[in-house]
Amino acid sequence: MSTLPHDLTDLYLAPVLLAVQARIEELGALPLPDLAIRIGLDSDLADWTPTMRDDALLRTVGHLLDLHDWELSWDRYGLKVSHDTHSVVLGVPKTFADFRVGLARRFGTAV
Repeated sequence: MSTLPHDLTDLYLAPVLLAVQARIEELGALPLPDLAIRIGLDSDLADWTPTMRDDALLRTVGHLLDLHDWELSWDRYGLKVSHDTHSVVLGVPKTFADFRVGLARRFGTAV
C-alpha cells in the first residue's frame, strides 16, 4: 500500500533523489585517487578512521545540494536517503566502498 505525502518535505523526495543520484554518478566516475582528493576538498574532513571517511563521503555527496530536510546515511546496501519513517537506499559505485575501507590511504592518496 502506498502512502500519501504528509508534508512539503515528502514532496521533495523525487528531486532530492535525482540530485543525489546525479552526484553519486559524478563522484563514481572519478578514479579512487581523484575521489579521495575531491572528498577532502568538498568535506573539509580528514580520512583517518572509517567513521571519518564515512562522514566525509556523506558530506561530499550532499555538498551544495538542497536536501529539503532529507538526511543521508549509510545502509548495508548503499546510501540511505531518509526523512521521518520514509527511506530509500541508492546503490553506490565500488570506488565508494574502496574509499570507505581506506584503500585510498593505503596507496598514498590520503588527504
